[in-house]
Amino acid sequence: MVWSAETAMPSITQGLFGRLRREAGAEWEAYIDHPFVRGLADGTLEPERFRRYLVQDYLYLLQYARCYALAIYKSDTLEGMRTASGIVAGLLLGELTIHVSYCAQWGLDEAALQAEPQSLELLAYSGFLLDRAQAGDLLDLMVVLSACLVGYGEIGSRIAADPATRRDGNPYYDWIQTYSGAAYHGLVRDGLARLESLGATRGAADRFPLLLRDFRTAVRLETAFWDAGSR
Repeated sequence: MVWSAETAMPSITQGLFGRLRREAGAEWEAYIDHPFVRGLADGTLEPERFRRYLVQDYLYLLQYARCYALAIYKSDTLEGMRTASGIVAGLLLGELTIHVSYCAQWGLDEAALQAEPQSLELLAYSGFLLDRAQAGDLLDLMVVLSACLVGYGEIGSRIAADPATRRDGNPYYDWIQTYSGAAYHGLVRDGLARLESLGATRGAADRFPLLLRDFRTAVRLETAFWDAGSR
């Protein structure tokens, strides 16, 4: 059976995000079916390339947390502030700790991670995200952050469901399990629910062309992140 988002992850095909994903079309497919991703699936990606990706992903998470810190300021309700605050705490105290532990399995300690400079691709991506976090409103920010959040969930789900994916002896199978697992998919559903709620209250229908422009930019920058890991 061919993997289908409509059956495996129906929430990503509906509402505001579903429309963004459909309109992004070719850009979205280039992101989620990138050669780097296929190398993870079949286990052929060169380990050194994966290590470089892990370093840059750690540095990306720091910028991601900064964006969500600005989401606290951008929120206009106490509930929204608490939600954003919880995500920041989860990133800094939870996900980053898990990421560091995973990196240690690949010979990378936290001091080494912090000592590395951001790649040009990450500088462009983080600069774009932080610009939207500061210049736009909360909806602008959640739209551009959704490319990463939902994209990794779709990538993980597609790879895990593919019978051609190498499981035994695949050094990247733990990564695949993380992004195809119930815990991560719960985060995706929560993020999509927040995005849909913001879209309803902040005029997403009228603003859609500009939201789509920014979403496409975020998707292209995600793809450039894979490109950097493929060299």
